Amino acid sequence: MKKAYSTATVINLAGAMIAYLIGSGFASGQESLQFFTAYGTWGCLGAGVCAGLIYLFFSTTIMEDGRKLQLTQSNDIFRYYCGRYLGTFYEWYTPFFLFLVFVVMISGAGAILNEYYGLHPLVGRAIMAGLSLAVVLLGLNRMIDIIGKIGPIIIIFGIIVGLANIFLSHDGFATADQTLAAIEVNRAAPTWYLSGIIFAAFGCILAAPFLARIGATTRSTTEARLGGGLGAVTFIIACMVMAYGLMASIGDIYARNVPALILADKMFPAVGILFFLILFGAVFSTAVPMLWLTCNRISTDERSGKFRLSALVLTLIAFFGGQLPFATLVNTIYPFTGYLGILLIVCIGVRSVRSTVADTETVEVNDEVLERQR
Repeated sequence: MKKAYSTATVINLAGAMIAYLIGSGFASGQESLQFFTAYGTWGCLGAGVCAGLIYLFFSTTIMEDGRKLQLTQSNDIFRYYCGRYLGTFYEWYTPFFLFLVFVVMISGAGAILNEYYGLHPLVGRAIMAGLSLAVVLLGLNRMIDIIGKIGPIIIIFGIIVGLANIFLSHDGFATADQTLAAIEVNRAAPTWYLSGIIFAAFGCILAAPFLARIGATTRSTTEARLGGGLGAVTFIIACMVMAYGLMASIGDIYARNVPALILADKMFPAVGILFFLILFGAVFSTAVPMLWLTCNRISTDERSGKFRLSALVLTLIAFFGGQLPFATLVNTIYPFTGYLGILLIVCIGVRSVRSTVADTETVEVNDEVLERQR
């Protein structure tokens, strides 16, 4: 009997999802620092569990629905979950948010080159803007192939850096809670549980159009759900490992724009350049689909002049918008959108329950018809 899924496809789907989500927020350490590390040992764990459960739910659901609906306009997934009016709001807000995240990625690229090499931030922003534009113009399928291979590499290296710092700086880890009490670290939310919820919630808004789009490329429900589930679990585990790795050296890195890069360079000077390249790749792997999805809202034909012109114009705007401070952008844009994402997750849950009930009723009606025919 032929399998309902391809293991290679599941891994590639998970890799594309991870690469899309991981970006400069994770790879720089800013996301893990503000959403997890800042709440101390147990708060970090609690936030991670909350985020992980929510990620697992919405990623598998959206991937499955994406396969079922086969949407050509990726943002239509919001109308499916939220109805005509609220769905329309999300359809227009989400491309705007995705574009803001693209701006964050451009800013992050400038911060990385500035913090590691001392180069003017304009250099990193220009390189990232040019690379993103070039790949977006290649089209969706080529883009998925490229970023799907980058994601697993970033995750593996990030986990290595996090674990190594936990074990090599165990004294710092043991006193992390006392250190956190004595310093000021940016927090994404007032409490750890709210932080975990909004981390997953902004991820839901961020990922929904992309998950629906790549879900449409799967050949079975099993393949869609496995790809979404594997991507969600792997991503959250990596975030938690990075968060505890940062916690072990919190006194040294809490005020830095790119704390993970400082961590890697301090622990592994010989591979600092390698981590720099991986970090830059992480920014690239998120920047590219953000730009593509924003352009897709303007034109569904990625080969049209309208799509290409919008990609060029938006890249130029992001380049100049990227002059805003990276850490400030993360702390402002992500939490605010997270609160809107909570409502979206509720809508997905309601729609999922309704679909399950409708399917059950259909089966019951069909059973009654068959019984009468007998």
